[in-house]
Amino acid sequence: PDSESESSIPQLSIRRAKMESNGEKKQAYKLDASLVAKPFLDEIAKEVKNEFPKGGGPKLVGVLANEDPFAKMYAKWTRKACERVGLQYETIEVKRTDLEDKVYDLNEDKNVHGIMVYYPVFGTFPSFMAGVSMDSYISNCVSKEKDVEGMCFAYIQALYQNKRTMRNDKGEPVKSILPCTPLAVVKILEYLQVYDAKDRLKGKTITVINRSQIVGHPLAAMLCNDDADVFSKDIDSMFLFKKDKRGRGRLTETKVEFNDAVKRSDVIIAGVPSKNYKVDPKLIKPGTIFINVSSHKNVDEAEILKIPGVVYVPKVGKVTVAMLQRNLLRLYKGYAHV
Repeated sequence: PDSESESSIPQLSIRRAKMESNGEKKQAYKLDASLVAKPFLDEIAKEVKNEFPKGGGPKLVGVLANEDPFAKMYAKWTRKACERVGLQYETIEVKRTDLEDKVYDLNEDKNVHGIMVYYPVFGTFPSFMAGVSMDSYISNCVSKEKDVEGMCFAYIQALYQNKRTMRNDKGEPVKSILPCTPLAVVKILEYLQVYDAKDRLKGKTITVINRSQIVGHPLAAMLCNDDADVFSKDIDSMFLFKKDKRGRGRLTETKVEFNDAVKRSDVIIAGVPSKNYKVDPKLIKPGTIFINVSSHKNVDEAEILKIPGVVYVPKVGKVTVAMLQRNLLRLYKGYAHV
């Protein structure tokens, strides 16, 4: 989805490659996502300092309309991360019944350059207005010019059409905003050199567990857009994402069972929001990359690290925040600063 790859190759990855060439058994290891995030955060801090030497960088507002402790923790973490690189951040707490009006107010506020909503708010509650759920409706209330999460219809449509640029009011090209957590996963895979410079993900098989509209579904589409075969698993269904004749990732029926998909996967991405869900380590082949995007561990860490050559990424949050900040700068330069 985004061919820029500023990250360097991890030293452990180099060491593992040497071991492989010498015929030695590769060791599994756990990757700290902060190693992936650091080059992006350094670049963002440098850019903000150069553009705003007296302070007052672009402003992000996070709207909190739920009692989720993870959302509140993420809000505090986002504030600290933004302040560290010179960006402005504010959390606004509202009742969920007032959320729509608050989003519209922020759309009109010229001092606000990015808006994010901490989901879930209504969860699977049906929409009163339009769309499948109230949360999906709220995401479409955020204007394209301020949607740092890339969740409004304009960006989601662009993603599923594999359209990578938009136009601002002056007709100038602006990179389409991609959802932050899926983009963080892509950056981790680039860091680990899963992407080929020419063929991207061609020939790779990936399983994404959980087909949520915020992470699982857009992530599967993004990976498919980059030529991977992506199995998409949810509670009661299994699909395969493949490119159609127009080069767009599309869901197709598959007869492949979940266990078989996991066994053949080069990469597994798990995002099940339950402490009780675990992927069976016995299904995971040596050398697999396992990325956990859930707030709960979707695999037994001790067991997966016994598998030769496995790379286990237990958290992606720091990379997600870096992508959030980068999206904010792109929105500011593409729409507010024209």
